[in-house]
Amino acid sequence: MPAKTKETSLEARIVELYKQLTVEDKIKQVSVYSFCKQLGISEADFYQHFASLDAVGRKIWGTYAEEVINALKNSETYAQYGAREKILAYLYTFFENAVSDRSFIAKTYMNFSLLRTYQRRFRAYAMEVIQEGVIADEIKSRHLEGLYLDVLWGVHWGLIRFWLNDESEGFEATTKAIETYMRVPLELMGENVLDSAFEAIKFTLSQLKLPKLTLLS
Repeated sequence: MPAKTKETSLEARIVELYKQLTVEDKIKQVSVYSFCKQLGISEADFYQHFASLDAVGRKIWGTYAEEVINALKNSETYAQYGAREKILAYLYTFFENAVSDRSFIAKTYMNFSLLRTYQRRFRAYAMEVIQEGVIADEIKSRHLEGLYLDVLWGVHWGLIRFWLNDESEGFEATTKAIETYMRVPLELMGENVLDSAFEAIKFTLSQLKLPKLTLLS
């Protein structure tokens, strides 16, 4: 077996055991040594792939983002979407994919140390889409891109929590929740009544003929 295939196979085995122990609530009681013993590998083999057990969890979460982004960019229709549609498409695809790992996600979504890589990749994706939207004039910059990212991440994480408590058939309630909870932030990112009011005020001020002030001698 080629070395690369062996490495890939070992990494997959590490990931699967980590998921299993996490779902069974045993991962906190496991050291790298005992983890490797269960796999029948040396610690050196483990450290060739991961720096710690938490790094395995971060890798799993990071893979969720990579799978969603790759699926979207390989779609023939994705390029035709506007910026806000791309953000919605990301969320729909995430939850479609997440079903297969729902038990693992339920055990780890509150551990923000494990979500760090996923959050960073989600924010990078969202920033790329926001910048595209600003160029296309679908999204108003207002120099609030950082705030947009914070809001989008907060809603996304809240939707994960909603989904984990969703008992509707086919998680239909989650699909509706995505549409409902994302509507306001996405509308606020676009041109809205506040922009119209600001433009009206600027126009009014430009039309006012204010007298020049002169200094009294």
